[in-house]
Amino acid sequence: MDLVENSGNGELQVEIIPKETSMRITSLRFLLAIFVVFIHNNFTVEYIAQLVEHGAEEIYFKPNIVSEWIQLVITQGITQCAVPLFFLFAAYLQARKADCYKTLLKKKLKTLVIPYVLWISLNGIYFGFGKLILIKIFPSLFQNHEIDMFIWTKWDWFHKIIGYGTGDGIPEFAGQFWFVRDLFILVIVSPIIQFLLKNFKLGFFILVFITYILKINVYFVRTEALFFYVSGLYWGYYNFNLFKIIDEIKFSEVIIVWIFSFLWEFIGFGEGNAIGSFTELSSCVLFLKLSANIIKNEKIYNIANYLSGFSFFLYAIHMPLLNEYLKKLWIHFFPMKNEFFCLFEYFGVTILTVVIGTGIGIVLKKICPKLFVLLNGGRK
Repeated sequence: MDLVENSGNGELQVEIIPKETSMRITSLRFLLAIFVVFIHNNFTVEYIAQLVEHGAEEIYFKPNIVSEWIQLVITQGITQCAVPLFFLFAAYLQARKADCYKTLLKKKLKTLVIPYVLWISLNGIYFGFGKLILIKIFPSLFQNHEIDMFIWTKWDWFHKIIGYGTGDGIPEFAGQFWFVRDLFILVIVSPIIQFLLKNFKLGFFILVFITYILKINVYFVRTEALFFYVSGLYWGYYNFNLFKIIDEIKFSEVIIVWIFSFLWEFIGFGEGNAIGSFTELSSCVLFLKLSANIIKNEKIYNIANYLSGFSFFLYAIHMPLLNEYLKKLWIHFFPMKNEFFCLFEYFGVTILTVVIGTGIGIVLKKICPKLFVLLNGGRK
């Protein structure tokens, strides 16, 4: 376990992160990475329309109301806790370890910046040059054979690498890395956040919570990133037993809140409104509670513990190449001609992405452990 500084009363005091807390965080890591894969493997009518608008051929997609709602419940409901909990856990562990600012930045350069640069560079090389080769070998996989990298401006490269300036603010070379980008930015400004939490404990937290609920744009990071990061620091600095508090909430209460907020969001007001924050929050509470059941089963926990070491690798490798090409190949052989094949793609491609992505990580760790550690942000 990690030695930490207790910042609760400003005095230095050596203690450890509670064993149960550490185990429950570990038990969820790989599951949350799987949730992210589900989020990114989600064909919808709107998504296909966007692809067609950008030059892709029409994709055969014939869901019915049942298959649409199954995907909606999973992708827009249950799995929405994934990235928020990653922010929460990262901030909590940062607060409990209480490294000095210089040491903290050195660690985050290794765990965040280096893998960001490596993965973005690998995907950038593909989009810039590798795609030229693949078009010659497998032309049927590409609807648009034009490579426009030669006309990209410096701002185009900036958007593709960093993400700012685009509609959704994600790096085009690897969209999932907005999490890594925002986390590092929050680490940089964490002394300011820490000062506000210690001197305006309740007021600052309420302000951030209101910003999150009302989806007010804070520009330098995503709103949910700021809220869950601040929540994690709050949890760590004041060292209360969050899991004990969560465990006192009944499953039935969490599920009722989740159902009510989810239906209110997608039937009453539509996606993207403030009520969606409560869907996200209740999903987080649900899986924080479920972690207690995972650690009670030794076999399941041991599997989760082993796979947790590959959670970042799966998160990093699943997009854009692995998931996108699996989708292309899958629908080539199994076109989504009815609701069964729509769900077949949804679960099949997701499972394949998880298995292949994790398998690559396991093999790479065995044959080239140093490269694996670099790509995995120093995580062995």
